[in-house]
Amino acid sequence: MNRSIDLALLVKHDRPAPDYGLFPTLVRLPEKRSADDYRLVALASNEDPIPKPLTVYVHVPSWLGHDSRGPVRYLGYLKREIALQSALFDGDRRIERLVLSGNGAGRLGDGQLAGLLAELDVHFGLKRSRDRDFALRIDSRGLSPQRLPLLAALGFNRLLVDLQDLETPAGVPGERQPADEWPAPAGPERSHLPVTELALRLSGRTAVGFSALLERLVSLRPERITLYRDGLCGAAVWPAFSCPSAPWQRIATPERGAVLALLAQGVERLAPAGYVHLGMGRFALASDALVAAQRHGQLQRCLEGYNLRGEADCIGLGAGAISHLDDGYYQNARELPDYCARLDAGQLAICRGYELTADDRVRQAVIQHLMGGGNVRYATVEKAHRIVFRNYFAPELLALQAMASDDLVELRRDGIEPTQSGGLLMERLVMLFDGAFSEGRPRYLQMI
Repeated sequence: MNRSIDLALLVKHDRPAPDYGLFPTLVRLPEKRSADDYRLVALASNEDPIPKPLTVYVHVPSWLGHDSRGPVRYLGYLKREIALQSALFDGDRRIERLVLSGNGAGRLGDGQLAGLLAELDVHFGLKRSRDRDFALRIDSRGLSPQRLPLLAALGFNRLLVDLQDLETPAGVPGERQPADEWPAPAGPERSHLPVTELALRLSGRTAVGFSALLERLVSLRPERITLYRDGLCGAAVWPAFSCPSAPWQRIATPERGAVLALLAQGVERLAPAGYVHLGMGRFALASDALVAAQRHGQLQRCLEGYNLRGEADCIGLGAGAISHLDDGYYQNARELPDYCARLDAGQLAICRGYELTADDRVRQAVIQHLMGGGNVRYATVEKAHRIVFRNYFAPELLALQAMASDDLVELRRDGIEPTQSGGLLMERLVMLFDGAFSEGRPRYLQMI
């Protein structure tokens, strides 16, 4: 193992934490904003001298049922919502980034995907240039090498592939995973195919078995790799953080330590193979645009990982989807009957939301700098938000001393930067700057 990664220290400081692809986290979205609030903000966004680009996030849940009519019915409601949402935005604001996600997205057939894209094109307009970012999340069992060019022809230039495994399932002689026939790592047949991000979950694996899986991943050489720590540090634990008065009651467990060891093992193996650890178990080839963006402090963290379009207006479509306009977050009804009922009534499906306070915006900036650029410079935040960083975040800097003493983070005169080991605990680090979990209170000292 890399000598700079001390597993004992990682386990010592590890705590369950939200993913922070969204800040404030979902537990901070009360019933304080309505569809009418969203409508006003959306219409106002058109009045900006240079309106922000549009990102559309389409959520397709897995609980559509085994009935083949379930996806068809859901797509019908998505089309209604697309029509309602598009009426709020000027026609010249085309979709530059599109993400079809949720565990059900990969279950849609090529014809259904084509129909959904056509609907979005009719009502919003899809950007045609090569710099657009159209992604689809799909299970490896729904993907074959023959389907890759078909998805590219539909317009997808990025695939988020959830691999069930790269091993032959026990008791199924001769059965192969689609990845076994993946196109050659550097062959010409890869040049016209979507960028692929292969994702594996770490929980429940052994070091020996994971080592073999890493070798398979390296041989396939996808453009990006994600190693998930599962719900241990994601949405599954968010309800535990709804009580800010006792955020530290949940402590590290042996299973978390084992998963951390696997993540460190992944860093050790993937780095020599040309992959850069962006953070939170996300890796990209050194030639990837995400790596260059991180180097220049322009990388943005979002619900689906990392992207280059953080300054876009995000429209969430589908049950439970989240929109982000200006300084507000708005979430659709999460239960399918409620979502459908609102659209049946000709209403937007939004049921709750939250508008960021001045304090939220400062904390969001710090979290984005840490997660996107891998560090935060005091002067950058001070200039943008008119604060004195060391005064404003005095309790947080004090709390960071423990991690700094164990060489997990460097507290410099001009900023904060995690070490290689500390980067494996990025969620834990940024959680210290989440006001909901801070034991201290922010100090509102303005610069003169």
